[in-house]
Amino acid sequence: MSGLPIVRVEEASLGGDAQVRLVVSRVSDLRRLRGAWASSGAALERVGERLRATTTVDALARAAGRSLEPREAAALDRTLREAIAAWTGPAPPLRCAGIRIETGLRPLVVGIVNVTPDSFFDGGLLYPDAHPHAAIAQGRALLREGADILDVGGESTRPGAAPVDPDEELRRVLPVIEGLAEAGALCSIDTRKPDVARAALRAGAVIVNDVSGGADPRLLDVTADEGAGYVLMHTRGTPEEMQRLATYTDVVAEVYEFLADGLDRCGQAGINPAGILVDPGIGFAKTAEHNLALLRALRQFRGLGRPVLVGASRKSFLGEPLAAGDSGDRLEGSLACATAAVLAGCAAVRVHDVGPTVRAVRVARAITTGRLDWPEAHADTGSANATRG
Repeated sequence: MSGLPIVRVEEASLGGDAQVRLVVSRVSDLRRLRGAWASSGAALERVGERLRATTTVDALARAAGRSLEPREAAALDRTLREAIAAWTGPAPPLRCAGIRIETGLRPLVVGIVNVTPDSFFDGGLLYPDAHPHAAIAQGRALLREGADILDVGGESTRPGAAPVDPDEELRRVLPVIEGLAEAGALCSIDTRKPDVARAALRAGAVIVNDVSGGADPRLLDVTADEGAGYVLMHTRGTPEEMQRLATYTDVVAEVYEFLADGLDRCGQAGINPAGILVDPGIGFAKTAEHNLALLRALRQFRGLGRPVLVGASRKSFLGEPLAAGDSGDRLEGSLACATAAVLAGCAAVRVHDVGPTVRAVRVARAITTGRLDWPEAHADTGSANATRG
């Protein structure tokens, strides 16, 4: 667990010099901080071991300086100002495997390539028949539709899914990654296993999409050793058990703090912070109500200082508002989630339906920025916004 204070910005639409709404946690003496902070006129509410306030940045910084040990006060001040800057500024670029991906120019669309027989939406479409040609062809088709990154996975992580043997997972994904990398695609490997990640990165992938939430420190070590990008996602337990662990007092606060802790662990493992995306883990150890709460709060996750990736495509919680039990009937819900993510300032959406999503998020970007352009793909990589170096 992180020993540093955590500041989560809930609202800062007028900028850091105006009143902002924020939550502070992980301080050594919450009572003393509350007393010093209240003297500034801040409207304060204690929620468990957190303080929520409407205040100014300087008021909190002064209160921390009066009530906390100097080192802790300085850490809180730094975290506070970084969170405000991340809220108000563009998403930072992503650097991985010698590639710079500009995540602040426009949303990135990550296309899903499931090389499994049992994924919840498209399991069996690309495997085992015509392997690996069907999956490579599908990946190429997603690139033509506008995918910026292709996320290749060989193990279903739907709720209740059983684990796959590493050798079998490698047989599924390696030839697909090799073929897509040769076609110029930027690929991520969706895996929880260090050996699979290392082999996939050496086959041409550049990002590790870790749906275990960093549970295996060896996977963090592999990512650092290979200089790869990394998706830090919130979850609890394994796919087999995670829905039994979907219990939270404050899901937004707990997911945010988990990701803040995870960023510390990634840094300690040697992963370049500039190569990390954060993902609140929609559908992973979450009820429908939890997922909706996180989607409403997506803007807050920008305060972690890293590009935010959202993966809600076709997931089961969309069935109830759509009155659609089957995953094949959830396209409109998926597009609504992608649009909401872009309007909240998220950097990337992970989706099954690339073409419709690209069209939806182009409009969402135009609404938020007033710009009608859409940067072209980089010639060397087939990825929008990507440059080598």
